[in-house]
Amino acid sequence: MEVKCVICGKREEIGKIHKDYDRLARDPKGLYICYFCSTRVHKQAKDSLKAPKPM
Repeated sequence: MEVKCVICGKREEIGKIHKDYDRLARDPKGLYICYFCSTRVHKQAKDSLKAPKPM
């Protein structure tokens, strides 16, 4: 199944063993986020929760 990342637009081919395959097969209009974008968003969210450095 070919999917497209909603953040970066990268197209990927996923197989039946992929964790999102069943969900996207049931709902073709479902959202897909690639591993790179998922990691980047997770890191940005984690960094935003850190306390600011003192001056």
